[in-house]
Amino acid sequence: MPADCVASGNFEHHYHFPASDEEARTRIKLPKKLIVCCDGTWMDSDNGWVKGKWGQPGHLQNPTNVTRIVRAIASEDKAHHPQIVYYQAGIGTGIGLYNHLVGGGTGLGLAENVREAYAFIASNYAEHDRLVPNDSIFLIGFSRGAYTARTLGGFICAMGVLKRHAMPHFYEIFEDWNRAGDPHYEPMFFKSYFRHHKDVKPIWPSDELAKSKKYRDAYLEEYFQMLQNLNMAQRASISCIGVWDTVGALGIPINPVFQCLFPFLPSFVRTYRWFDTRLDSLVKNAFHALALDERRFPYYPAIWERRPGCTSNLKQVWFPGAHSNIGGSYEDAGIANITLAWMMDQLAGNTMEHPEDFRHHDWIQFDDELLDTWYDCASDWVEEHKDFSYRGWARGKIYDSNTFPQSLAGQKTRLPGRYHGTFYESGNEDPHRLLEDTNEEIHSSVRARIDMGGNSVEAGSKKVLPNGLGLTSLLTSLWHRLTGRTVSIYQPQHRKQPLHGWRLEDGHKSHEEPNWDIDMSPDASAHEVTWVFEGDGKVTKRTMPEARLGRYEKYLLQKDQELADKIEFTNAGWKWTMKEEERPQKRGRTWPFADACRM
Repeated sequence: MPADCVASGNFEHHYHFPASDEEARTRIKLPKKLIVCCDGTWMDSDNGWVKGKWGQPGHLQNPTNVTRIVRAIASEDKAHHPQIVYYQAGIGTGIGLYNHLVGGGTGLGLAENVREAYAFIASNYAEHDRLVPNDSIFLIGFSRGAYTARTLGGFICAMGVLKRHAMPHFYEIFEDWNRAGDPHYEPMFFKSYFRHHKDVKPIWPSDELAKSKKYRDAYLEEYFQMLQNLNMAQRASISCIGVWDTVGALGIPINPVFQCLFPFLPSFVRTYRWFDTRLDSLVKNAFHALALDERRFPYYPAIWERRPGCTSNLKQVWFPGAHSNIGGSYEDAGIANITLAWMMDQLAGNTMEHPEDFRHHDWIQFDDELLDTWYDCASDWVEEHKDFSYRGWARGKIYDSNTFPQSLAGQKTRLPGRYHGTFYESGNEDPHRLLEDTNEEIHSSVRARIDMGGNSVEAGSKKVLPNGLGLTSLLTSLWHRLTGRTVSIYQPQHRKQPLHGWRLEDGHKSHEEPNWDIDMSPDASAHEVTWVFEGDGKVTKRTMPEARLGRYEKYLLQKDQELADKIEFTNAGWKWTMKEEERPQKRGRTWPFADACRM
């Protein structure tokens, strides 16, 4: 008997596996990363073909940031954790005109999207032993896809992940969660379950708790404990939720055309109400990119707030641009590129406060080479389209989203740091309660756009007439000639603008006009860049810091040869200096990454 098989006089069996088998056994135990990516309304990266009009050729749909980030996720990270991605097309992308118009125009289909995404998680999620962490969950979305992702996150935090044998009861449990606290709703699951399982002692949460708005949280906690007792659910945390410009704090907005055609329709779909914007501690990280210049009234942003005692890492950052500037899908993707790089930095863990605590299974591994691919394709695209000129970092076109028929619903200026909570039972805004602990920041691209004289909101340029003539741009140009009006420069801090009442404080006297000569070198100022509220009314917090740039953001900036030496010193030592002859044009378009490669 070999000596290594004897210990203390007793025989012990030692099994020796070949190195390849041992590696396979080890890798089987590695936790997975389940990544759910929910696209915006009418967006489908798999079948997104836009038909041509008036003899113009068709083309692939401009991809959103959801589509692009899906394609940038590696199949596994450096530690060999599998990264399994589930992509979900936006509401209104199904087959047929009815699905496209009604689904996209009213938000119907949200429940199905939540159900499908949750089924993916429930079918793949696995708990491990004490030596191996559980699988990681990541939720990503844009617009109504962001609404879907956050709805899904709220349900997982409250009800956990259902076991596979419990999935036939998903609808009942989801409805019970969604309608918790509604005095007119009768909970469905437990009564239905015990009706068919007479061998189990029937017990369920108190009906009094179920119908009480005040004790909703206590009711849901008791509900989950009973699901666990029945071996139907398991507690799960969420590693990250990353969303671009969530709408839905007041419900899913309905297209105003449908409201005109069918006056009985409300302004918002409230069937799946999701008015609770509080962040749960089971969400480890929450990242939200917000559109500073979105003006459509129904697109009320759903700002997160941390409830008392919440330990989640929350970052909500305001960027210049309208809704689809932030989430992508416009032809000029200059702003979307910045928000994409920002989100990749957050989800990859590049901006961790304590990098020494980094663990691979808590973050997403991206294919870094895709940034080069997007940039190279964009360069080729600009070379092929001589009518497009390059504007520079942070000065991509801000599209006017509030055009007909969207303008029928009215407009409303967004107000960073000044949002109120909503009444859960009605969804109406509570004018007496400001959101607390929202951790909002302003991105440095806002200040760059102000100081470099970037344009304010501009009309689109859809080519809908023969020979490539653009009706929208043609009428806009004619109107500007008749009125003598030109596109104004970007001044969000002025009256009736989103940052009115906020003063930019960075050690310089004024930012009222474009200022190319501001010396932003480290010797020029010792100030951290902040926005200070000096206006009327109440705010969540009287100062908002400027967001720091991450690794992907700085890399994107370095690719911009005209601005590589211009970003400010508090964002990792860059200077904000430029020679007169190097100043980029103030008109034209920035690199349209989305349109270049349709990636």
